[in-house]
Amino acid sequence: MGNPTRMHHNGKLDLEFELRRGITRMPHVYQQPPLKASRELYEGKDPTATVYIMESSGGMVSGDRNDITIKLAPDSRVRLIQQSAMKIYPSHTGETCFYKLDVDIEERARLEWMPEVIIPFVDAKFQMDTTLRVAADSTVLWGEIIAPGREKRGEIFDYESFRSNFKIFVEGELIAFDSLHFSPRELDLGGMGVLEGAMYIGSVWLVTPNIDAVDIRALQETLREEEGLQASMTRLEGNAIHCRWLGRDQWALQEEMKRIYALLAKMV
Repeated sequence: MGNPTRMHHNGKLDLEFELRRGITRMPHVYQQPPLKASRELYEGKDPTATVYIMESSGGMVSGDRNDITIKLAPDSRVRLIQQSAMKIYPSHTGETCFYKLDVDIEERARLEWMPEVIIPFVDAKFQMDTTLRVAADSTVLWGEIIAPGREKRGEIFDYESFRSNFKIFVEGELIAFDSLHFSPRELDLGGMGVLEGAMYIGSVWLVTPNIDAVDIRALQETLREEEGLQASMTRLEGNAIHCRWLGRDQWALQEEMKRIYALLAKMV
């Protein structure tokens, strides 16, 4: 039985970055538990600020909500890394967990969001809304991996519902709207035209003014199609690329995604 008197968590994280004396700093950060952010970290002389995002409660439970806003001032460079996989626990009350990300990237700025896995447990209900607003001369590299559940415990597509709305605006114009809605108890996800045996879904989005530096055809030829992996890469309007994977094995998919992610990061 669930606890009907349990208070919902409403995590908030507001991060603002700007360039100061050639190094990206985070002069403003607002943290409301269970969300937390690390201090800025730097690799050698690289002025890019690396910040880890943490969820101290260990996961989201019925009705919990997390709101994250990220703002990059002109010329700033930021790398965000989730500390661990995002766990969505069973919804004992029938309420949905909400996760909202609002990102503004101003002129000549660059943001990298390293992919981590979202794991909806049995009976979980989850909705995620992600909006990226990008200046035309800025770069964003963004990844995401959706798991079918706790596969090692035999929980495969046992969640109640999973929704994700992902939008990219460049100079106020919507260039990508990716909407995923899975209700495994209403639809056979393994059926033809759906996931067809795949369990993990991965995406990498790239928006950059340096899109001509990416040889999509050459990259496509290197995409692995083994160990149950399927992949495609598409050039979008507005100097954007979308890569999507379907996989049966988390580690094979994650390794391949990070390989392509690293290649794209070097190219642009």
